[in-house]
Amino acid sequence: MKKFKVRFLPSDVCVDVESGTLIADAASSAGIKMRLPCNGNGRCGRCNVIISKDNKKDQCNSERTLACQTHITDNIEISIPADEDTIIASKDHRKIKIDDLTPIVTSKKNNYGLAVDIGTTTVAVSIVDMNNGLDLYSAASYNLQGSHGDDVLSRIEYAHDGGTDELRRSVIETINDLIRTFIGDTNEINAVYVSGNTTMIHLFLGVDPSPIRELPYLPVIKEKEITGKESSLLVNKDAKVICMPSPAAYVGGDVISDIINSEMDVSDDLSLLIDVGTNGEVALGNNDVMLVCSSSAGPAFEGGKMTSGMMAKSGAIDSFKINDNEKFEFTVIGGNEPKGICGSGFIDILAQLFLKGYIDKKGKFTFKARTETVNGKKMLTISKNVFVSEDDIHNAIMTKAAIYSASSTLIRGLGVTMNDIKKIYIAGGFGNFINAESAIAFGMLPDVPRERFIYLGNASLAGAKHSLLSSSVRNRISEVFERTTYVDLGSDPMFSDEYISSLFIPHTDSSRFPSYKIV
Repeated sequence: MKKFKVRFLPSDVCVDVESGTLIADAASSAGIKMRLPCNGNGRCGRCNVIISKDNKKDQCNSERTLACQTHITDNIEISIPADEDTIIASKDHRKIKIDDLTPIVTSKKNNYGLAVDIGTTTVAVSIVDMNNGLDLYSAASYNLQGSHGDDVLSRIEYAHDGGTDELRRSVIETINDLIRTFIGDTNEINAVYVSGNTTMIHLFLGVDPSPIRELPYLPVIKEKEITGKESSLLVNKDAKVICMPSPAAYVGGDVISDIINSEMDVSDDLSLLIDVGTNGEVALGNNDVMLVCSSSAGPAFEGGKMTSGMMAKSGAIDSFKINDNEKFEFTVIGGNEPKGICGSGFIDILAQLFLKGYIDKKGKFTFKARTETVNGKKMLTISKNVFVSEDDIHNAIMTKAAIYSASSTLIRGLGVTMNDIKKIYIAGGFGNFINAESAIAFGMLPDVPRERFIYLGNASLAGAKHSLLSSSVRNRISEVFERTTYVDLGSDPMFSDEYISSLFIPHTDSSRFPSYKIV
């Protein structure tokens, strides 16, 4: 079969491939990592590259195309957008608030601990000084597993087809890349606590998670400790590497970590915890009862499927409003020209578009929106080269419906009402930045007194840090793990009714959102 030469820019790597090879596969052959959020199905439009034919440089018109859908039929040059995925979150030395400093490993010398939160979309790490409880360094980036699908089920399917080892290599590479950016001797990392959903923990350990999706839907591994050498992490070979326990197939150690960080497990009051991530995990309880569940929310607020989605970094629109003159006003992280929209900005946009009449309760653009059609999709221009499509809105509605209906199902199932919930904890990578008013107007969070909302940020990572430093926290982890009850929403007819009712903005039942008039 005829072969063609492909040159990738800006890395300036060349590779020879057979005619008909997908650009994405050619990139993989060249050792170039590409994110394929929809697992190469051409739905998300996020693997855009710019191509030109080598032998027609003087007169050819460069064109943008999808790497997962375009076959190579000539010698071509391909430009891939620069990778800006890694974020340095903090280099400040801050004291971690903890009652008892009883580190998991003690040492008279430098004694570092590594906390890891493996999210389906994003991986975050923190390095702490276990001798004095200082938070030394934090960083985050996209999970490199994203090239094999942007949700848990896609990863499970890829693992089932023989990709478990590749998925493990991808997440280990992601974590190690973040560790490398730490200025310090990583051989002095003597303990690691890993938090994440059940599938992510399995893949971190190199265990095929396929049984999770099959009856009786149980994790292969619920608890595990290995050594640094066994983990392949850039840490001391004798380091203790402990995984946060996973109570169920679709509720993992990240939720246990969230619960511990919120302290709802030691409170008399009934609290609700919502982890706004790819899985939409929810917990309801107090020191007497603890119910947990998960609904497949998807990465609609994490940049995975948004036309102009990106992580919360320089260039991201992070807040948005439409003023009285119908002019779009927004703030951009870093204060520069906007490059895209992060999760908090997207929630603001959705709420404002609805409240100002640019979209109807089904998420469809109205005549007021003045959209344009691009590649068959209706698009609203937010700023130059930053757009929101009806598909983006549709995905967001399904995500918010999954989150809200999971919460309401647990509450109804326990025989209480939203008014009985004293505190609502919001966890997740961008939890601190969500505008509650926007999230309520969109129908993602319940319409209750605003003072009940408490923002935890990445509580999964925070719980892992506290676990490195405190024996009392480690004891609470064991206790919560033992007494947590998993509620299977898939077999609960109440959830189905709740979900369908939530597929409107903000909801079909106007009495649930008295702050907003539903037209």
